[in-house]
Amino acid sequence: MKRLQKLARVTEYLTQFKVPGFPDIAPIMTVNQENAASQLLRTSGEQLLIALPEGRLYGSDSDSFEESVSFAVFSLSKVNGPARTPETADSAYAKLLRILDLCLDKIIEDLLGTATNSPCPLLAGLDITTVDVIPEYSIFAGWSGYYMEIVLE
Repeated sequence: MKRLQKLARVTEYLTQFKVPGFPDIAPIMTVNQENAASQLLRTSGEQLLIALPEGRLYGSDSDSFEESVSFAVFSLSKVNGPARTPETADSAYAKLLRILDLCLDKIIEDLLGTATNSPCPLLAGLDITTVDVIPEYSIFAGWSGYYMEIVLE
């Protein structure tokens, strides 16, 4: 297996990713916080940011290495406006969590092939080892929502 092959396949998968049930949300690929904030300046409503994946190679030598790939998905909206009330904030966070949950369901379906009876070729041979979900407030110049980090091996 070529080095960084998993990273290349996961990157290709994520650049084509669509949010099930939310056809109006076009994921924004980003590199870092500054890049994300600048891309969000031109948007409104619910947004999905996907950080370009990172690869990790480990092993005893160059012939027997393992590769893991991690990436972050942010489900965000402008929760912090002047019309914010506890109820509107709670409702926004609930919707953003639902969007993230649908994204995770889609990734798992594509890994296992449950919808098509065959795994997505770009994710073939990968398994989820870790999923962390963390609420965020006022990141990327005022956006709030959830952050999900997924590790695949």
